[in-house]
Amino acid sequence: MKRGGQAGRLGRIVCLIGFIGLLGLESGWEAQAAPQKERTVCLDPGHQLRGNNEHEPIGPGAAETKPKVSSGTAGVKTKRPEYAVNLDAGLLLRDRLQEYGYRVVMTREVHEVNLSNRERAAVCNDAAADLAVRIHADGDSSSKTQGMTMLYPGLNKYTGGIHEESRRAAEVVLPEVIAATGAVSRGAVPRTDLSGFNWSEVPTILVEMGFMSNPREDELLSDPDYVGRMAQGLATGINKYLSEPVEGEPLDMQGEMVLSQPARLFELVEGRMLRTTLSLSPQTVWAAEVRGEWAKIDTWVGERWVHLQDEPSV
Repeated sequence: MKRGGQAGRLGRIVCLIGFIGLLGLESGWEAQAAPQKERTVCLDPGHQLRGNNEHEPIGPGAAETKPKVSSGTAGVKTKRPEYAVNLDAGLLLRDRLQEYGYRVVMTREVHEVNLSNRERAAVCNDAAADLAVRIHADGDSSSKTQGMTMLYPGLNKYTGGIHEESRRAAEVVLPEVIAATGAVSRGAVPRTDLSGFNWSEVPTILVEMGFMSNPREDELLSDPDYVGRMAQGLATGINKYLSEPVEGEPLDMQGEMVLSQPARLFELVEGRMLRTTLSLSPQTVWAAEVRGEWAKIDTWVGERWVHLQDEPSV
């Protein structure tokens, strides 16, 4: 079993799989396992050490402008700045996603940067991210206001190409992070006034993790256990959003299968393949079923799936 960074490198490994004596297949038939499809998640921990009040257009070709990046809020009780809370959560989320084998691009990993919202969107666009996740905390005039919100681009002249996928991502991810934290859900909410959304060319969501103006939530956002559960909930939701649909009818093909190189394990959930944090080292395993380009194998954690290069024919 390999975890963390080792598992994350599997996306660059071409695995060779040979089936030995599978029912209905010729002896010696071999199949090449598909390289794990590289999926990229871009994380943008909001704000920075110093805000930048210079203006930039709110979207491509826009006459209207907004400040490049604000300084964010601060904890009413902890006094911690939002930019620090956002980065702590972003780094934890990065680590969780890498355990699933995702390529993760960060817009920042330190506080002393000068990145506008347009430039942050450009980092994710240039990475051709499958999903961009902006990480923020909220503030309000009332100390009683609470809860977590998942924002996504509302439909306007800038966001037509990403609106629907962003909405789906928000609606998939939010329930997972709410379940992991027990936070009050304020729902998935469209926004058309955010420069970071309007400049985005890839599906994007923005999580408002809680209200730093609420003493209890302010403390929770500095609690390592809570932030860890939140990061895991976000990672679980992102993994679910990026899961692979399964096509093809199950084939009753059983026999020994040789993994000649490490292979990522997947779970089949509601017709989609979800990555796990687990992989198998080279070994011989028992294949219980083939479905499309996927083979179900027996492992020490139960039945899991590996992805094949080609759909076998009988």
